[in-house]
Amino acid sequence: MNYSIPTLQPLPVSPLLTEQSRQRLVTAVISFTKGTAFHTEPHQQQLLDRYARGRMTIDEVVYSLEAAARFRA
Repeated sequence: MNYSIPTLQPLPVSPLLTEQSRQRLVTAVISFTKGTAFHTEPHQQQLLDRYARGRMTIDEVVYSLEAAARFRA
């Protein structure tokens, strides 16, 4: 028997996340750290707020956080 092998097609992904979904992600990240030694510093919260409003991409947030960590080290 010959079975056709289905080709994998990438799922269509919207290039823009909605502000609501970005806010849910930020809320989830912050709530995940509750009860740990980690706390959100003002500059970190500013970056998360910019991301939630769609002013920054998640890559830009990560880059900014990494750059700040290197600067402090």
